[in-house]
Amino acid sequence: MITQISLSNFKCFKEKTTFDLNKICIFTGYNGRGKSTVLQSLLLLSQSYLKKKYDELHLDGEWLSLGNFFDLINRDNDSKSLIEFEIKTDDKSANHVSLGYDVSNDDMVGELTHCNFNNENFFDSVGNASESNLGIKSRSMTRSIPTNFAIMIESIHFISANRRGPIKYVSKREVPELHRVGKDGDYTFNTLASFKEHTKIEMNIDHNDKQTYDLASLSSMWMSYIMDGGGNVNLQGNSRESSVLSILFSGANTKSGSFSPENVGFGYSYILSIIVTALIAKPGSIVIIENPEAHLHPNAQSRMTKLLTRLAERGVQVMLETHSEHIINGFRLNALRKEFTITSDNLSICFFDKDFSSKILKVQSNGRINNWPSGFFDQQQHDLAEIIRLGLYMQNS
Repeated sequence: MITQISLSNFKCFKEKTTFDLNKICIFTGYNGRGKSTVLQSLLLLSQSYLKKKYDELHLDGEWLSLGNFFDLINRDNDSKSLIEFEIKTDDKSANHVSLGYDVSNDDMVGELTHCNFNNENFFDSVGNASESNLGIKSRSMTRSIPTNFAIMIESIHFISANRRGPIKYVSKREVPELHRVGKDGDYTFNTLASFKEHTKIEMNIDHNDKQTYDLASLSSMWMSYIMDGGGNVNLQGNSRESSVLSILFSGANTKSGSFSPENVGFGYSYILSIIVTALIAKPGSIVIIENPEAHLHPNAQSRMTKLLTRLAERGVQVMLETHSEHIINGFRLNALRKEFTITSDNLSICFFDKDFSSKILKVQSNGRINNWPSGFFDQQQHDLAEIIRLGLYMQNS
C-alpha cells in the first residue's frame, strides 16, 4: 500500500507538497485545485511501468495523455524543469522511493535523472565523458526496480470520469493481460465473458455468505443491491457463433423483463465498470476512480460505498476523486458499522481549498469531522439560509 506521496514542481504544486494516504483515500474540494494532479502522478508512473520503461515517464499511454513534458512543469517555476515524486509504501523494499524526471529529446517523454530506494542510489553515472558529445557521462539504471514496487505500480486499475455510457454491443476482443476493464470501461463486456477465476472472488454482499459466485452472477447481485432492485446483468453473445457481446439489464420491476442499456438509464452503465473492477481487483493492487457518483441517485451512491469498503477489506487500496457528500458520508457510516473491519483510522479525506492548499480531514471514531473547513459540502446550508432570507423578504414586502 502507498502510505504517502510528495510532489515537487509538478503542475500546480511548485514546492514539495505531501499527501498522507490510507486504505481508502478520498480527494475532494474545489475544481482545478490539484485533486486530479495527485492521482495523475501515480497514473503516469503506472503507464510508464506497463511499457516496462522504468527509466522514463511516458505522458501518452494506457491511462493518460497529458501533452508534452513542459505542460507538467509548474508555470511559476521558470528556472527548474525537474519534476520529483517521493513515494512511501508499506513494503520493506520500497519504504521510501525518490524519483526525478527531466525533459528528454522527446518532449512526450520524461527522462529519469535520479532514482533512490530506501536511500540507495539505483541510478548513477556510467561510462566516461568521452562517450558523450556533450562532454558529460551518460546515466543509466544501475540495478533493477524492486519487484514488489513495480508490481504495485503496474497493478493499478483506473476508471475515468469519461467512462462509457450505454452501448448496444461491443466486438469480442482480447482483454488486457492484467484483467482490467480499461479507463473508459471498454473491456467491461469482454472481461465478464472471459474471466474464469470465479473461485478467487470473495466480495459477497453479506459477510456471512461464504458461497463463491462467478463474475457475472456477483456483478448482478451488487448491481441489484446498489440500484435498489433489478439490475441483473445478462451477458449476451458469449458463444463461439457470435462475434459481438451485449448486455441486458433487468428493470426494478422484475416482471417487466430485461432491457438494453439505453432503456434503463445511464446509471446502470456507469456503475457496471466500477462493479466489475472491484470484483476482479486482486489484493495488493490499487483502484482509482474519478467521480464514482456520476448518474447515480444519492441512495445508490451511499450503497456503492459498501462495495468499495469491502474492496478495501480485501487488501485493495481505494482512491477516489469525488464531489459527492453522499459518497463521503457513506464511508463515514461504514466505519461505524460492526460488519466492517475498516474503521475511521483506515479512511483519509483530503480537502483541496480554493487557494490551492490541502487539508487532511480526520474522521473521529464516532464518525464526526472536527476540522470541517469552509467550502466542504456546506453549500446546502448556505442556499437554505438564503432561501429563508429571501422568502421572508418576499413575504414582508
